[in-house]
Amino acid sequence: MTLFIRAAVLLIAALTLGACNSLTSDSVRSLQILTDGKQNRIPAERVNNPRVDTLLIAAGQAEGLYVAPKGSAGRIRWYGLTEQLETYNGRISQLVGLETDVTALLGNDDPFVTGLLNIDDGTQVSRTVDFPLTYQTGLQQLATYYRGPVEYLAIDGKQQAYQRIDEQILMPQINFRATNYYWVNPATGQVRRSIQHPAPNLPAMNMLFTHHPAQGEQP
Repeated sequence: MTLFIRAAVLLIAALTLGACNSLTSDSVRSLQILTDGKQNRIPAERVNNPRVDTLLIAAGQAEGLYVAPKGSAGRIRWYGLTEQLETYNGRISQLVGLETDVTALLGNDDPFVTGLLNIDDGTQVSRTVDFPLTYQTGLQQLATYYRGPVEYLAIDGKQQAYQRIDEQILMPQINFRATNYYWVNPATGQVRRSIQHPAPNLPAMNMLFTHHPAQGEQP
């Protein structure tokens, strides 16, 4: 995962960055999802760039900082120096440049397309996932959704309530199962934080989205 660190260091040197407070959540600590329990080793004041949207990822022992044009929405491509991620309304839909490339396209009826806040407990969808570097393509992924509790996170220096949505994924062809977590702003439907497992041999990705609204857009 050294690619994460290299991309983060060089991106930070290239950007003029503002201030952003770290976030905390008792539920994340109790679930022991991160491997080392440390977050925001990239200084918090370097995460929030008013000229771009940023995506901070903590994965195992490394952190990476990725950027996208300010006011990006829907399907967003995030760029590091050696990796590229695509998210669709907060969910990883493509990952390129790590040990495992991932493609997980979303259908029109996917909860991340129709809106996570509209989902009913027990809703299940099926996706097709590809891991091209290991020649594993056409894998079925079943995702089942449940509403978690409303939890308070400190993002951008403000404590705010977020609706947690739990996504249980199962890929029976490779005997892989995991639970992803998404914290959604109830006013906007925007995912501000998530913990996602994109592939069996990658660590959980703890993701913080810093979104700067476009002109006229609701923050």
